[in-house]
This record gives sequence, structure tokens and C-alpha cells, in this order.
Amino acid sequence: MLHNRKYSPFIAVLAVGSLLPAACRKLTQTSPASDLLTVSRVFSSDASAQEAMSAYYIDMVYFPRSFLNGGISVDAGLSADELDCKIAPYPREDSFRVNMLTANNALSNNLFSGAYSLVYELNTMLEGIARSTGMSAAVKSELKGEAEFNRAILYFYLVNLYGRVPLALGTNFLENERLPRAAVDSIYAKMVTDLEDAQQLLPSDYIDAAGYAGDRTRPNQSAAMALLARVWLYQGKWASAENAATAVINNGRYSLVSLDSVFLTKSREAIWQTQTVHGSVATADAQAYLFPPGKPAFVLTADLLGAFEAGDQRKQHWTKSSIIGGITYTYPFKYRSVSSTATTEYETILRLAEQYLIRAEARAEEGNLAGAVDDVDSIRARAGLPNTTATTTAAVLAAVAQERRIELMTEWGHRWLDLNRTGQADAVLAAEKSWWNANDKLYPIPEAQLQASPGMSQNPGYQ
Repeated sequence: MLHNRKYSPFIAVLAVGSLLPAACRKLTQTSPASDLLTVSRVFSSDASAQEAMSAYYIDMVYFPRSFLNGGISVDAGLSADELDCKIAPYPREDSFRVNMLTANNALSNNLFSGAYSLVYELNTMLEGIARSTGMSAAVKSELKGEAEFNRAILYFYLVNLYGRVPLALGTNFLENERLPRAAVDSIYAKMVTDLEDAQQLLPSDYIDAAGYAGDRTRPNQSAAMALLARVWLYQGKWASAENAATAVINNGRYSLVSLDSVFLTKSREAIWQTQTVHGSVATADAQAYLFPPGKPAFVLTADLLGAFEAGDQRKQHWTKSSIIGGITYTYPFKYRSVSSTATTEYETILRLAEQYLIRAEARAEEGNLAGAVDDVDSIRARAGLPNTTATTTAAVLAAVAQERRIELMTEWGHRWLDLNRTGQADAVLAAEKSWWNANDKLYPIPEAQLQASPGMSQNPGYQ
């Protein structure tokens, strides 16, 4: 229903009946001509426009292992040194683990095409909102900011998984089909402008324009600021990253909570979460790691398990082991709800612990080692660990990297992206994987997309 901002059967019908058909076409085939009448009707009132935004979130999490519903966490975890695949005989799963993707790999291609389907929906919404004469100014501002925020996070993952990608900002298929791969810097620049605009337009609390205070499943100003902090960190803009992270940390709405409470629906650590659909109480993570019962499909690598310090409570609380046929399998256990009748967990995309680690890294790069150590120790204290002994810049940065590896393990590809952005992927992954190749750091552009788009080119190593 609209008033509680949750998903309903009506919204699901709206998603399938209006925005989704156009969004499911290839990036190069998204013609708005047949959708103009429907779009104008959808954005003719505040109520229908709000329903359209809720429909977007259904599409975002509708399919398992999709771009923003488990796909990035599992696939990037396999690509890095976090997860091993125990499913047989599914070579597509193993292709991420052994870094043997091809331009025809269905799972990798689904990530790419799924992301652009969502981008198209958001572009459709932004154009519909801009043209609308029936929406109130307050709702237009809120939904514009929400769409810009969501587009930014899609491009963040696209550019970090695939490198240079087309920067589609409209719905004109004649323009989109000819888009070349944009420069990484220009994609980041657009993320920043979208997020800065969203930060001004979104509500400060988790309250919509109708005054309803709901769960943390719709972005607010702090969510935009948290993502800005990450974007600036990836660009090496340390002062901006520190300032943005500080703004989130100092917001009294958020706090570090116990390890068993981090991923709950009412967690005060959560900055932005997503709901489940289909009536399921299990998050995408729980489905990936806890289903089916018995031998787990994905397990933590020996390399990751060996990286835990003695006494680290995260190993006890966030991992679980099963002995099957005399073999011990240890797997992620951050999300646990699979059989209850009520939803107790939401997939958590942005959370406060990451902001401490963003600020710690930025501070260390700026030479503020004492401040960086304070932030690292905040995370270590919750894990039951003593303060870090790091005192030099190199040592503090290594301490930050260690905490990022353990604290953010199997979440949203953080390990895979961290290794790539810090230039450590070749050294670290070549030591863990005998088959590692330097070209493996980017996923291949789908073959079908290359054939459909004259302006596209393939990443090195996949020709």
C-alpha cells in the first residue's frame, strides 16, 4: 500500500504492466514510443507516482541472484578470495571462482543486463517526474532524489565490475543504442552530481512526503551521503570522503549495534536496506548460503577463515559450520532467518560500520593516524578485539584493510572491489589462485550487447 511504503500485489501488477516491459529490453532497444501514454498516466498524481517507485524496488529484488539481490555479493565473493563453490554440476557458478568468465556467461550477463533494465526504469521515472503536471512539488522532489540515488548505486557497481560502460541517462533508444563506453571519471562525476542532488531532495529521516515513518528501506539524506563517502573514497578524494562519512557517523539516528543485531529490520546500524518479496522471510543472502538444507552451496575459503584474529567474535557470530560426510563446511551466517513466519531481517546495502572504515582510510591517507586508529578501534571493540598496535601510515592502512576484509566479508563485493581499487588484486589473488590472470579484474561485456551496440568494445582478455 502507498501509505506504508511497503510492497503490495497492486504494485507488482503496476511494475509488470507499465515500466517493466520497456525495462526488460536490451539497453540498445529501449524505445519509449509505446510507453509514453502509460508513463504520463503513471506520473499524473502523487499516489500513482509513489506506486511506480515502489514498483521499482520490487523489480530490484524480484529475481534471486540478480544485480542488487544477491548477485553481486555471491559472484564477487567467488571472484575474490572469500567464497568457494560446492554446487555440482553447475560450471557457470564455478566460473566466477576460477575466474573463467566468457562473454556468453549467463550469470555475468544477467548482472549487466539486469542493471541496465533498472537504469532504464529510473530514467523513465526521472523523465516522467520532470514532465508531470499533476504531482505536488514535495513528492516530485522526493522521488527525483530517490531515482537519482538509485541510479548512482547502479552505476557504482557497473563501473567497478565492468570498467567503462555506457552512461545511459535517457530513454531514447536511437541514442542509447549508439552509446560508447564512457570514461570511468565521467561516470563517477555523474554519480556525484546525482548523489549531491539526491542529498538535497531526500527527507532527512525515513519519512516520505506523506509523513509516514517506515522502515529503512527507502533512501534518505544520510544514505546519499554514505554512498557519496564511498564514491569519494574510491576516487581518492580523502577530505571529501572523511567529511561525508563524519556527517553520517555524527547523525544520532545511527549507532553500532551488537553483532547479532546488525542485519535486523530495526537495526540502528542500517542506513539503507531492501525488503523481500514473494512473501518470503529470507533475504537473498540467507537463500544463497542456507538453502537448500544440507551441504552448503557456497563456503568460506580457507584463506578467509585464516584471516580472522584469535578471539574475533565475528567468526563465532557471522559464520557457521556443518559436518557432512566427515568434512567441515563453514559458510556465512550474517543472515539467519529462513523459517520464521515474520520477516526479521532485511538485506542491508549501506551500514554505519562501513562509514567508520571509510573515514579511517581517508584519515590515514591524510596523515591523521590517531583519528584513523580511533575509527579502526571502534570496529575492533565490537568484535571483542583489543586496540590495534599500528602506528605508521602503512600499518594503519593495513589495519583498515584487515577490518574491511572481516567486517564486510561477503557483503556487496567489498573485498573484490577493494582488491581492485587498491591495486592489490594481482598479488593477492595470484597467491590464492594458481590460475589468476590480470585481465580477470573486470567482467566481460555480454556478447549480445556488443553485437547490438556498434559503439561498444570488449574488455581485454575476452575477445
